[in-house]
Amino acid sequence: MKYSKIWIVALFVVQLAVPGYMIFEQQQILSHGEVYKFKTQPIDPYDPFRGRYVTLTYNINANPIPTEQTFQRGDWAYALLSVDSEGYAMFTKLVADEPNAGQDYITVEVSWGGQDRGHYVDVPFNRYYASEETAPNIERAVWRRETVDDVYVEVSVLDGKATLKELYVDGLPIKEYLETQTKQ
Repeated sequence: MKYSKIWIVALFVVQLAVPGYMIFEQQQILSHGEVYKFKTQPIDPYDPFRGRYVTLTYNINANPIPTEQTFQRGDWAYALLSVDSEGYAMFTKLVADEPNAGQDYITVEVSWGGQDRGHYVDVPFNRYYASEETAPNIERAVWRRETVDDVYVEVSVLDGKATLKELYVDGLPIKEYLETQTKQ
């Protein structure tokens, strides 16, 4: 009887520690990570378990990432980051070994491609969660391409992990942008 109480308490502690650590880790990335801007185009799907969110497809994935190594679909790799002339993030190289300190990178899953032409990857921060009312408004606002030129997200990157900070439309955080649209 005494051991069963200890096991129950230990189980309870573990159940609290795991999500607590996940929250702590995300906060560390947001607080101490390097911020990159990723050009994007949102789409508004619905998931009955997770609710409304905006799926983000990235311009950074329009071209394969150069590499000197061979990867298979589903392999994990490191995509080295840099910034282009317009200030947006770009992948410069895909490598199998974790880069040295001082080089920003994101741990990614290889989607397809080859050593000769480069690889495409699955970007790990492809969802922006929004309320039931806001998600369709985001999609409508962003897909009016004749009035919206600049859609991007800010992503914090730290030690290969990335966390989406904010979605921007025409230089404004999405909530502010939607407020300005409703006032017009």
